[in-house]
Amino acid sequence: MVGLCYYKIINLLNKVFLLLQSKISIVSRKAFTFMDLKQLKTFVVLSKNKNYTRTADELGYAQSSISAQIQQLEQELNTKLLDRIGRKVFLTESGEQLLPYAIEMLALASTIRDKLDNDHSSPGRIIVGASESLCIFKLPAIVESFRQSHPNIELHLELIENAQVVEQLTSNAIDVALTIGNSIEHPAITSFLKKREEVLVLSAPTHSLRSKNALAITDFANQSFLLTSTSCNYRETFECDLKSHGIPYQVTLESGSVQVIKKMAISGMGLCVLPRLAVQEELNTDLLAALPYKNDYKVYSQLFCHASKWLSPNLTDFIDLVIKLI
Repeated sequence: MVGLCYYKIINLLNKVFLLLQSKISIVSRKAFTFMDLKQLKTFVVLSKNKNYTRTADELGYAQSSISAQIQQLEQELNTKLLDRIGRKVFLTESGEQLLPYAIEMLALASTIRDKLDNDHSSPGRIIVGASESLCIFKLPAIVESFRQSHPNIELHLELIENAQVVEQLTSNAIDVALTIGNSIEHPAITSFLKKREEVLVLSAPTHSLRSKNALAITDFANQSFLLTSTSCNYRETFECDLKSHGIPYQVTLESGSVQVIKKMAISGMGLCVLPRLAVQEELNTDLLAALPYKNDYKVYSQLFCHASKWLSPNLTDFIDLVIKLI
């Protein structure tokens, strides 16, 4: 597997060589032999931050070291990769074309390190990036089951949002992503699970809307809502529904904590919008009521790895368990 990843990196180097050769008059193939992965990582982070100071802080280098690494990379490739205008940095055409290859090469290099670590280190570790709702309501049973069958494997959980999935997997900050939100499709990642989740509008059992047999979006006019953060996909979808119909409404509380939102909704402070998986216990005990509002919101629980990620036996077992229990 390590040999295969090395072969992929060499192939990527050849692709970069051919790409840049078509753009500039002189390119030395020998330059690619000495291309430093550290320089590529600096280039990728700088292209994201568009600022030398922030890049130096993120990577723990002096700003002069960042400049030197970029200059060395440009000299080795014999082309200009970045333009510095004021305090901001912009990719040149060559830089834009190099970026996806650099990202993939770094991911493959991380895969080689992971493979060697998994082969020679004990115990192993799996870093799971997950949405808060899934961390609270689905992952506990998955983690308990996995620890019983893999007692020597450390599971490390990181809270992430849908918008962070591709970046976190591409940078190898996490091994696997388990999120809830809008459908995600990207050539750099592989999907193992896509399960449609029901989104509910909920109230305390005594709320006046509870007495209706069916609700339309217009019935929510002038209602008070307890909503998740603005980056939450199901909140965004519901608010777009309200706004597209010109429905006035009030946000009484905004919180990143699903637990806080549920407690406030139970107290009668307002309506909330949450996936069924997050409120099943409250529905079973009649602490919250699902209002009769039918919608076609496309929200999914999804499981991903990077497309180039080496799936160790332990990681494969974890993925299989998630698919089974989610």
